[in-house]
Amino acid sequence: MLTVDELVELEVLISEEIEKLQVRSAESAEEREAITPDVSIGRLSRLDAMQIQEIAKEGERRRKDRLPRLEYALDLIDLGKYGKCERCHNWIPFARLKEQPETLLCAGCA
Repeated sequence: MLTVDELVELEVLISEEIEKLQVRSAESAEEREAITPDVSIGRLSRLDAMQIQEIAKEGERRRKDRLPRLEYALDLIDLGKYGKCERCHNWIPFARLKEQPETLLCAGCA
């Protein structure tokens, strides 16, 4: 079972992580813009730019994937249901939650 101090620490951690994801998402918008053919750059530079763009798109997809899970974790904290494995109903260790606060499963069930 998580202590009150651990829950508070995790709630702060989750809130900070949500804020970081939102800021990073806004910052990376330029990296995800399409590379227009009329821009005069060399063939290899264009390929590099396209690769960077794809990496940025994948990063954004992962951020968009993680954000609702973190918000759900905050909701579970508010409901007093955070920290229990959704499959076996055992408590998830604090260290695992600290490393991956959006997790819903203990290591055994994951």
